[in-house]
Amino acid sequence: MSKKSLIFTLLFVLAIGAGFAIWRVQEARAKAEKIEAEIVKELTAEEINLILKSQAASDDGSISGIVQTVETRQVFLKGLREYLTLAAQARREGLTEDGSFKINFEYKKNLLLADLYKAKLSKEQEKYYAVPKEQLDAVWKIEANEKQFALDMETMQSIQKAVAKERGDQFSASRLQGESLIKARETWARIKILSDTAKSDAEFIAGPEIGLRIKILEAGILSADYLRKNWANNIKADQAEIAEFVKNHPEYDVAKKRETAETVLRRVNAGEDFAKLATEFSEDRISKIKGGLYENIEKDALWIEVENAALALENGQIANRLIETHTGFHIVKLENKQIKKDATGKESVVYNVRHILLQKNFEDPANKNPEIPSPFLKAEEIAKAEIEKEKRNKFVENVSRINPIVLPEDFTVDLPSKGAANLPKS
Repeated sequence: MSKKSLIFTLLFVLAIGAGFAIWRVQEARAKAEKIEAEIVKELTAEEINLILKSQAASDDGSISGIVQTVETRQVFLKGLREYLTLAAQARREGLTEDGSFKINFEYKKNLLLADLYKAKLSKEQEKYYAVPKEQLDAVWKIEANEKQFALDMETMQSIQKAVAKERGDQFSASRLQGESLIKARETWARIKILSDTAKSDAEFIAGPEIGLRIKILEAGILSADYLRKNWANNIKADQAEIAEFVKNHPEYDVAKKRETAETVLRRVNAGEDFAKLATEFSEDRISKIKGGLYENIEKDALWIEVENAALALENGQIANRLIETHTGFHIVKLENKQIKKDATGKESVVYNVRHILLQKNFEDPANKNPEIPSPFLKAEEIAKAEIEKEKRNKFVENVSRINPIVLPEDFTVDLPSKGAANLPKS
């Protein structure tokens, strides 16, 4: 090859390389622009109104709690902003290309469309719409539907398992079988029929509320996926953090519970009213409202340690020490006991006992609903939840700085007077 030919060849190769590089840059730019165009960065009050009215029309106005006060609307807007913030970052990081996301989103989108279209049909017929059984049966005559059903169920279960694993929870979903399998297949077939019909209804699918609700649905799934992806490295509490939290929060010290129980025991022994102290101090919600009283108790019905202590006492006597069980520290008073005989002449002990319980666990501080009693949790469980709540909030704040979302300060919604769920079944 001559020198001139060699130079020409090299220039040609360089030109091709440069052209390819320019094409890659343009492709990357186009892809980035497409991603940005698909991100929901703003919702107006009118759009939120449209979304919530659509939801209320299909589920009998269960959103009334969201819109009734300024406080509940602000909570809703905060959650919506978080959804959209995390979803924006998830999209930029390519989570929409994940296979599990695609299956999950398609399944839940079909579920949404099915619910909306069923509400539409129910409203038109002025009665609850039910898909005919012959249509449900026909779904399973198509082999592809069997494969898709199996894939959907497997994907949903794998997502649940992944969530549990990331958060350190146990997950043991049993294989669908028997009645649960029959119900799952019937539900899937109904979703398939209604969602396919909805997609073929051009006027329905073009409704602005449909597109908005699909976008919000997608944002919800993406935000959950993004949190799961980042949970282990950015949110999950480790053992050192949990131990430090418990150390710095003496209100979660089990030893102090014992000290309180010892103090109450001394007051009881000093002659103070047992029932009154039980109502004030006991953490056994079942008996405290009755002054700590359990009546007509047969053997093996209560904690074995409490039972043994009670039956060793005389009527009216109080145990002179704390009775410790796996639940906590008990102060025990036997009211009375008697021997009863059944029809065969077999004897058994029946007794009435009062107790004051100070649990080894603590009321969950995260419960803000005064109408629902707070569950009792281990100090480490509370620490884990509190730490992860704080770390999660900081994580979301950091993401929100690079993904600002514009939402209205407040909104109003005129809810439909009657939803599909109120329509007659037949």
